[in-house]
Amino acid sequence: MTTSSVHQIPNWLEVAARSHPDKLALAFAGQRWTFADLEQSVAAAGELLSTTRAASAGRIGILSANRPGVVFTVHAATRMAVPFVPLNWRQTAGEIAWQLQDAGITVLVVDEERATVAKTACADLPVAIVPIAELERWGLPSERPNDLPQIKLEREATVIYTSGTSGRPKGARITYGNLWFGAIASALHLGNHSNDVWLAAMPLFHVGGLAILSRGVIGAVPVILHERFQPENALAAVEEGATLLSVVPTMLQRMLDARGGSWPSNLRCVLLGGSAAPPRLIEESVRSGIPVAPTYGLTEATSQVTTMLPDQTPRKPASSGVPLPLTQVRIIAQARVALPEEVGEIEVRGPTVFAGYIGDDAPGSSDLNDGWFRTGDVGYLDSDGYLYVVDRRDDLIVSGGENVYPAEIERVLRQHPSVLDAGVIGVPDESWGSRPAAAVVWRGDIDRARVDLRDHCRQHLPGYKIPDQFLFLSELPRSASGKLIRRALRETIAESLW
Repeated sequence: MTTSSVHQIPNWLEVAARSHPDKLALAFAGQRWTFADLEQSVAAAGELLSTTRAASAGRIGILSANRPGVVFTVHAATRMAVPFVPLNWRQTAGEIAWQLQDAGITVLVVDEERATVAKTACADLPVAIVPIAELERWGLPSERPNDLPQIKLEREATVIYTSGTSGRPKGARITYGNLWFGAIASALHLGNHSNDVWLAAMPLFHVGGLAILSRGVIGAVPVILHERFQPENALAAVEEGATLLSVVPTMLQRMLDARGGSWPSNLRCVLLGGSAAPPRLIEESVRSGIPVAPTYGLTEATSQVTTMLPDQTPRKPASSGVPLPLTQVRIIAQARVALPEEVGEIEVRGPTVFAGYIGDDAPGSSDLNDGWFRTGDVGYLDSDGYLYVVDRRDDLIVSGGENVYPAEIERVLRQHPSVLDAGVIGVPDESWGSRPAAAVVWRGDIDRARVDLRDHCRQHLPGYKIPDQFLFLSELPRSASGKLIRRALRETIAESLW
């Protein structure tokens, strides 16, 4: 099935407001909006944004921490049929300026904390800045149309920039159809319970956070929005009724560290994605009774690709689960479809796969082949069809002709009780071509750290996979989605070793 087979659907917020006008749609810092309230706020935001865009026709950018105004802007952009671009607010003014130009952004919605960096980024660009506070106090719309234009599924809804872990980020063009089928597939896989409440504590500029907004409106599921993740606040939201949440491994670990004892029975699924989860974290979650659901997802596939169900996790704790409904996954090894257990590149096809990157107009520039997206990730499917992610293809270390996957070494290192985090890269070696070097966040006796780590690695790895060098850091460079930024790690290790 492709998005072109179903061309357009009614505006999903309008449908939710008509069907569930008095049901909670959004909660933030003590404020609450029903679906009817949310539609009114979105309509008002749309009026303001339409006025601002009167002299321009570019995309709408968003540079803000999680706030109601972000939600209003996202849904107002859908109402206006104008693509929006959520920008990583951790970036420098120079990085933001490049993305403003690359995406053709002409209106930028900004929160107060990022007003200065936004002004600097927009200094030489034809971009109108809209304070997010204006959208949040705009009031009621001057009039409400009887019927909104239908949503055309093949149209671009948003551009989400990849995390740029190894180079300059690329803008992934996500369609309304991608959002629609992503929400439907997630609900079909996880179930759609009448008492469900989504906790959105991940940054909304990340696809894992943003997807919650479309799931919430399409499925009429209340969303509790947190400005930024704090483990105590997230745990309080679960106590107050949140049933679903999406986290990356570091977030879940902080929640585990902050809470002892049992977890509330209303919590039915914790989607765990963003980066490979340490086996120890999965085991601890299962022991604590947390309904953890490891996932494999991509910006280019509108978040989820495969997902374990919580009751399956204890049986296959190292797996990322089976493909969601409507999604196909295959492994390509040596230019053919791989056999079960055979490692190769992961490819994905289905209606959640994006429309391509900004600038991918030249022949051969796309990573899509007959609808199959070449992810660049390496993994395998077992005989039951469960996916196991091994590593990124581009991160492969070839040492003496042997393939060494950094993620395998990182998993072993994280199993050591004194290792809080670990990252591995390849460094040049005259004899072997390349050898693994590791950066570790260590909480034990530092004097014995190198000896202990080498002894630990010898028990679990062949000699050619044991790192030659260990660098000890207070933290590793990670993106907002929890992915290790290997480019930055290479620079840090290079400065230390040479």
